[in-house]
Amino acid sequence: MPKRKNAQFTTSDRNLIEQSLNDGIPIPEIARKLGVNPTSVSREIKRNRVSESGSFLSVNTRNVCVKRHCCKRTNLCENGCLVMCRNCKKFICNEVCPDYEPEVCPRLARRPYCCNACHKRYGSGCGYEYGFYDGRMANENAMKRKVEARRGIDRTEEQLLEMARSIKPLLSKGQSPQAIWSALGDELPISYRTFYRYVEQGVFEDILNIDLPKKVKFKVRKYAKKGSEPKVDLEGRTYEDFCTLPFEMQMNAVEMDCVVSARGSNKAILTLLFRRFSFQIMVLLPEKSQEHVTKALDMIEEAIGTRRFRKWFRVILTDRGSEFLGYDSLEKSLRGRKPRCRIYYCEPMKSGQKGRCEKNHVELRKIIPKGTCFDKLDAYKLAIVCSHVNSYSRPSLGGASPFQLAKHSLPKELFDVLGIEEVDSKDVMMSPKLLRL
Repeated sequence: MPKRKNAQFTTSDRNLIEQSLNDGIPIPEIARKLGVNPTSVSREIKRNRVSESGSFLSVNTRNVCVKRHCCKRTNLCENGCLVMCRNCKKFICNEVCPDYEPEVCPRLARRPYCCNACHKRYGSGCGYEYGFYDGRMANENAMKRKVEARRGIDRTEEQLLEMARSIKPLLSKGQSPQAIWSALGDELPISYRTFYRYVEQGVFEDILNIDLPKKVKFKVRKYAKKGSEPKVDLEGRTYEDFCTLPFEMQMNAVEMDCVVSARGSNKAILTLLFRRFSFQIMVLLPEKSQEHVTKALDMIEEAIGTRRFRKWFRVILTDRGSEFLGYDSLEKSLRGRKPRCRIYYCEPMKSGQKGRCEKNHVELRKIIPKGTCFDKLDAYKLAIVCSHVNSYSRPSLGGASPFQLAKHSLPKELFDVLGIEEVDSKDVMMSPKLLRL
């Protein structure tokens, strides 16, 4: 039995085969040295032998065409020569004749399948084409064959057309390949990375790079100026204080931020993301101010009740925007003196500390791009946006959508008051076409 099951021949193995063949060692004995089956050695020799090699002495002035005894062609060199080309001493018709066909030695059909140790190739040479096993050339041929076997498209034209019919409608709705594969991965014959490569190669006639959602580009990182201090005393509410909380409380925290309109509108979108589910609710604010942020939290507390508000909004992590710095009013409950939540603030210019919220804004901006004026945006349209964003499959969630994770835990009243509904993955549209603002 082979010592290396399913192993491939290495460069040293092929050099050993070459040297053994030169010494006239039988193939079974070579196989025992390598610890493989003799059939593997025979197949290796027949597959990678060559007709010419610089490692072996050979006669290159022979006419080894199978038709050389009956051929009557003349003037292949186009010099007006009348001598039959098979008898020419200046040119070898093997190299110039389009009908050249080498005569194969019958000994190459049996062991050792090569001319390495054949004595007949010396002197004037035999009348057959050579077949040498050169370890170095055999290794190069094997590596080249391995590369070529992986080139091209490993799919039929019918499979590509069927795949394009499934993917194209979802791409037109603004869904990314990652999200499409999360929803339809079992139905598609390739991975989304291979899909990107096929699109780059132009395999699909009706899917181009321009059809893919815009890739996120990282801007030059900004750093906070040394010595800058917040205008409000945030002792006990900094990000360092947040990190001292138990891990369970950190995972259950809500990340809060605002998305602003283009110039010409005072409206803003308050976003609240539940870390546990990556589920983000959105509330339209008439103005980006502390007063309207407080009213938005009051509305949510009124809808789901103070007890459940304290359960799900117990810890809120936000930035140091002016609309969030009045933590006294934000934490004040509608009923009773006990605070409804605890606000913590990220460090200046460190948006990555609430990265889930910022990443979700990328999805939101696919529907409402930067530079969009919010004047035509109302609560109903924002509910549609929120429904599609939260129904969008995420690879980070194992192909599930935030809505699928949150609907079994969060209060039903929260969905009702904000008008959020689940959208089928095939109907999700992540492009400005959803609203046409």
